[in-house]
Amino acid sequence: MDPALRRRSRLPIHLLLVAVTLLAALAARSGAEVITLTEETFSDKIKEKDTVWFVQFCVPWCKHCKSLGTLWEDLGKVIEGTDEIEIGKVDCSASKPVCSKVDIHSYPTFKVFYDGEEVAKYKGPRDVESLKNFVLNEAEKAGEATLEDEL
Repeated sequence: MDPALRRRSRLPIHLLLVAVTLLAALAARSGAEVITLTEETFSDKIKEKDTVWFVQFCVPWCKHCKSLGTLWEDLGKVIEGTDEIEIGKVDCSASKPVCSKVDIHSYPTFKVFYDGEEVAKYKGPRDVESLKNFVLNEAEKAGEATLEDEL
């Protein structure tokens, strides 16, 4: 077989491999995003009706924040598909007014907001399962409180 013809016949396979690789990369990135909240977006987002926000407050230079690694992103992936729960983060070095407003004095700090109000502060173990169970429990409490308010 002619070498040029052989190269051309492999081209569709190479294109297919590239396409599959790109799709896999996009699928991996399209998991539940951790939403970066800023001074411009924080107040509106945490006021979203019937939505529980679990927010991490950090600064880039904090060794404790750095030691979390991908924990917050991993939590976002685990929570993906759970209705009415959003995972957010605030960089307190870039959004100082937000962190002052919600009384952040140490890093990292993890807080739950519902209908614009802080409803809980997380102080437990820093692993995905513990964080997930905590926010699911807080979301359940928020749902029960809403139901009681409606009755």
